[in-house]
Amino acid sequence: MSPRKSRFVALIILGGPVAIFGLSGLRAVQLARQGDVPAGWRDLDCDGHVSPAEWLRGGIDFRLRPSQLVAGCQDIYAVKSGAPVVVRCTEPPVCRIARDLLK
Repeated sequence: MSPRKSRFVALIILGGPVAIFGLSGLRAVQLARQGDVPAGWRDLDCDGHVSPAEWLRGGIDFRLRPSQLVAGCQDIYAVKSGAPVVVRCTEPPVCRIARDLLK
């Protein structure tokens, strides 16, 4: 096999998975942008900072509904389980972790 052909085969073998991984990452970002949870509310641990992982997961894995725990607030809940993760309110405290409210 000529060196040119071996380089082409190596490019296909190594470049294919990298391209697929890159395209799936772009699709994940597109889905997160279209998510139900506003970008500013995707702070899933209520630390005042939305990390890239929280932003991505908040847009893909979570939805909003009227709160079942605190009247007048919104629950950010997991789509798969339906369990609330964070309660967001307009009045302080604006962000509360749901498991702390269930105790």
